[in-house]
Amino acid sequence: MYLKYLKEIQSGLLRRKAPRNDGRMRALLSFVFATSILTTSLHAEDNPALLVDLINRVGAIEAENRELRGQLEEARHEVSQLTQRMETLSADVDYRLSNPDSGGANSTQASLSPSSVATDAKPVTEAAPPASSSKEAYEKARSLLEQGDYAAAEHAFAAFVSAYSKDELAGAAQYWLGVTFFVRGEHEKATAAFAKGYKNYPKSSKAADNLLKLAKSLGALDRKSDACTALDQLAAEHSKFSRSDEVSTLRKNYSCKG
Repeated sequence: MYLKYLKEIQSGLLRRKAPRNDGRMRALLSFVFATSILTTSLHAEDNPALLVDLINRVGAIEAENRELRGQLEEARHEVSQLTQRMETLSADVDYRLSNPDSGGANSTQASLSPSSVATDAKPVTEAAPPASSSKEAYEKARSLLEQGDYAAAEHAFAAFVSAYSKDELAGAAQYWLGVTFFVRGEHEKATAAFAKGYKNYPKSSKAADNLLKLAKSLGALDRKSDACTALDQLAAEHSKFSRSDEVSTLRKNYSCKG
């Protein structure tokens, strides 16, 4: 009688409580029940208290499982909120680029100046780099950057992104374009470039660097709240990268929460 009852408990709990994709939790529950059923089936008739003890342990496992599921839902909600905040930030940059005379929705945020918008819009009309391949054009642009000729590197990378927007190196080129602005202290243009890189090339090899530089550019503009949003997104999408000392220092400097 006890053995049949225990099997019913096991079947019901595994069906109702264990997360569908959590194989380890199912394995754990199965092991616990298998061990408990074997013990109880041998001794329950002589000691019914064993059944009570098993039921109590089942209740504890159910409670722990509910807590874990709750934590998972909270984590999913936080990631969703971060994604929405980054999309809002990206949309804000797009709006400022398209409407240079607008002060923006948030008066506490530094607006992009008309001159920066004009410079940022110029690369779209750049001619294709005079190179035989995208890789050659990319390497030429990198060479200019390494030589410290940032203005020439800016035009070279902008031309590359315009001519080879679908190339596997386009995301990296967009990142280095932002760097040409960043190293010259042109943080408004850098913010626009890094935001575009994050939006258009989220899977690029420079995706994490893009978010980090975006945060630093926003911080330089005293947009600390937005900088923290970028750092939060970095932590959500690139957790290993976000644990660096540099990121910890930035979070402290910008008074980020968490």
